[in-house]
Amino acid sequence: MTKLTDTQITILEAASKRSDNNIEPLPSNINAGIKPRVIQGLLKRELITKFENGYIINAKGFDAIGRPAPTKTEPSQPVTLREGTKQARMIALMQRPEGASIEEICTETSWQKHTVRGVFSNTLKKRLGLIVTSYKDDDQQRRYRIQGDTL
Repeated sequence: MTKLTDTQITILEAASKRSDNNIEPLPSNINAGIKPRVIQGLLKRELITKFENGYIINAKGFDAIGRPAPTKTEPSQPVTLREGTKQARMIALMQRPEGASIEEICTETSWQKHTVRGVFSNTLKKRLGLIVTSYKDDDQQRRYRIQGDTL
C-alpha cells in the first residue's frame, strides 16, 4: 500500500469518527484549490467511496488508518410507524403479495413519482432498513415489494 500524506490521514481519521463516515467538512487547512486533488488521491487509492451526497470513508480507508470498519448494527429501538400516514399506506401496498407499482403508490399518496422513488431509497432502505425488491412481468408495469415481515 502506498504511503498516505498527513492531510489524507487527517481526513480519513476525521471521517472515521463521524456517524455517517462522510469526509466533509474537510479540515480548515485544506483550501479550495487543493481539495479536488486530495479527493482524487483518496479515490485513486480506493480509500473513499462516492455516494449521492459526497464521499465516505470505506473499509479500505479504515484499514489504511488502522481502525476497524464499523459493522451495521440494529437500531437501538424498533421503528414504529404512525397509522394512517402516507408512508404507512405506501408500506401496506408494498407488503401485499403482488406488491405495488409506482403509479398505484402515487394514486394512494398523491405524491409525484420522484418523491416515491426518494422514499424507497432514503426512508425505506436507509432509515427503516427494509429490503425493497422489484420485478417486471412481460408487458406489465414494474412492481415493488417489501421483503419479509420487518414491520
